[in-house]
Amino acid sequence: MKEENFDWLLSGCHALSRVAQAYYPCELNTSSIRSFRKHVRELPALYADLLSVEYTDKLVNLTPLQNAVIVRHLGFPDQVKREHGRRKKEGEG
Repeated sequence: MKEENFDWLLSGCHALSRVAQAYYPCELNTSSIRSFRKHVRELPALYADLLSVEYTDKLVNLTPLQNAVIVRHLGFPDQVKREHGRRKKEGEG
């Protein structure tokens, strides 16, 4: 399976739904957005850094600076998915 390139996250503004789908792929955008927002609030350092660059829980578009904060804290979506898969596999074994 070909890995997706997520370099697009580092340039320009992006819809929160697109960023959320990259980190939390779900059939419905609303589910991805809800999961993403919940995860952001569960990480105090990430949430504080996002608030400092004018993030709110009502935003529908993310600025390049907000995207950079997200990538700095979470890594790129493919890294997050690999890490999650590795932890899941270790938990099963």
